[in-house]
Amino acid sequence: MYVLHIANRQTSSWSLRAWLTLRQLEIPLELAFHPFDEQGNSHADFRRFSPSGRVPCLHHDRRVVRDSLAIIEYLAERHPQILTSGTVLKDPREGI
Repeated sequence: MYVLHIANRQTSSWSLRAWLTLRQLEIPLELAFHPFDEQGNSHADFRRFSPSGRVPCLHHDRRVVRDSLAIIEYLAERHPQILTSGTVLKDPREGI
């Protein structure tokens, strides 16, 4: 099972990118939400799940993958449908 640690999907495009990829391709995941503080900074406790102290951060099979593009690349290696030509993603405004 994938565990995706993110901040606010509405204000963090990095978190949104990783979450949207998993959601659109219907890849099962557990979502761990860690909101930014009022100034938009990460909390010190982000280091509990992310070595860099940043989000998004994906946990899977004892691996920790940071950075939204690295997460998508990691997922593409395990789910070829991400890069399959002809894959049609749903309208992201539906069901959010």
